[in-house]
Amino acid sequence: MIDYGVQIEPQFGYTWEMIRETALAAEAAGFESLWASDHFLIRPEAVDVNCLEAWTVLTAVACATKSLRVGAMVASQSYRNPVLHAKIAASLDHMSGGRVYFGIGAGWKEVEYQAYGMPFPRPGKRVRQLEEAIIIAKKLWADPKADYQGRYYSVNDCVFMPKPVQDPLPVLVGGMGTKLLKVSARHADAVNFAWNKPLDTFEERLGVLAKHCDEVGRDYGSIRKSAGLHMALEGVESDKVAPYIKYSGERKWKHMTPEEAAEFVRGYVDLGVDHFVIVFPYGSEPESVGFFMEHVAPLV
Repeated sequence: MIDYGVQIEPQFGYTWEMIRETALAAEAAGFESLWASDHFLIRPEAVDVNCLEAWTVLTAVACATKSLRVGAMVASQSYRNPVLHAKIAASLDHMSGGRVYFGIGAGWKEVEYQAYGMPFPRPGKRVRQLEEAIIIAKKLWADPKADYQGRYYSVNDCVFMPKPVQDPLPVLVGGMGTKLLKVSARHADAVNFAWNKPLDTFEERLGVLAKHCDEVGRDYGSIRKSAGLHMALEGVESDKVAPYIKYSGERKWKHMTPEEAAEFVRGYVDLGVDHFVIVFPYGSEPESVGFFMEHVAPLV
């Protein structure tokens, strides 16, 4: 079964009303999930562009919908203490009736770290921190009391309630670096490679994941493969101009016919991908999700 999610980038200036409209339209159209990127700002000079906090957005979406799953694509492990992060996810899992993905990554947007006064270690250290954060989250979700002494993060005989509704709460790791894929092989229930990665690159990175799975004794087939795509559909237009445009330049969208879009998706399906997270042009999401499910999904 192929599942489709729609991605919202709060850093692009979305209002809550726009996100809510997208979530309701996605649920009605049959989308499986809504995802929000985890950022604090689009550019340091963008003093007039809203950026709603990701987990707050996901909580509101979960409360406004009945079946739509929610997740961060992906939350930076270093933006929140690991216990707090695990607590947020478990709390929302209860509030949503078990509809949360724990999407997490190593973090990358250095300007945010600088603006918020947070350390920005080298990539290898951020990946090692990510692994410890995932280990701690899983212990907190499963053990009566969690104890873990890591190089970067620790918990000490930690009481953590309530446990998530889902057992296990699915962990999705975003990223395709070699060290990161080793972490995914050990701990991820799903991996996401984004955005619009060429098929040969996607296939090669899946091969690296498979190699790491062999090394750690993990069944490669037990990890779900997810692709992040940017997609504009012919026949769907938006009259909204993204507030961030003047700071980053307008994205040059290639509009696809339903047949072209389906062929695009099928290329990833042939590699074993069965989960897609799609970014549609700003403001076109409510119409795009319905159009996609009616005209594109049946052709995949």
